[in-house]
Amino acid sequence: MTESLMADYHGRARAAHLLATIATVLDSVHQTRQWTDGREGMFAFTARFADQELQGVLREELSEDGHLTHVTLFLRPYRALRAAIAEMARRLEDSPAPQEM
Repeated sequence: MTESLMADYHGRARAAHLLATIATVLDSVHQTRQWTDGREGMFAFTARFADQELQGVLREELSEDGHLTHVTLFLRPYRALRAAIAEMARRLEDSPAPQEM
């Protein structure tokens, strides 16, 4: 069974793989707002999956030296998100995230 998408993904390789896979699932991503304060940023956007629109927020945290340390992705509405999650699960079965080191 595929690992849950509602989970923490630790490590650069696993997080990069997950974000790259998400980018293949969502279409027409358009940033609508941005808030930053130096070490934290939030980016609101719209995207499409199949014929459904999603709204999202990507939250990033940076270390003191500017390296990305934490990313959280929020998507809505649930109906469109549920369909996108099913597609993500299929793609992760075909190309699983690397194992943590």
